[in-house]
Amino acid sequence: MYSDKVTRELGDLFVYNLNVDFRERKTTLEFGQYIKADSKPTKKIIFANVIWQEFSQFDFVNIFNTVEIDDNFETFSKKHNLYFEKMKNYISSDLLEELKSAKNKFYTFKQTAGFDCFIITKDEIRIEDII
Repeated sequence: MYSDKVTRELGDLFVYNLNVDFRERKTTLEFGQYIKADSKPTKKIIFANVIWQEFSQFDFVNIFNTVEIDDNFETFSKKHNLYFEKMKNYISSDLLEELKSAKNKFYTFKQTAGFDCFIITKDEIRIEDII
């Protein structure tokens, strides 16, 4: 899935929920218009077969802008150089080799406001409507 398609589907929507299922290795984010008492999310993005993820900078309002999608670890890790430098003593060499796999997908979220995150998966993301 390409970055511009994700932006068309989810750009400027509010992040309602973040669900991390460690057993299934799946992360789901739910999005919708304006968070009010009676409003509900309308779309969700699903990351399956998650290998590594990092979330930070949560706020009361988290507005999605776009996602950058990289096709290799080298390009991706340059964007997150500070993070990987800090984590170098905590990421095993086996895990690092798994992260570098050419089969992986690399996603970096860009927010208008709110949290920052990146996710590395073995599968391509899915976007679904919430009924």
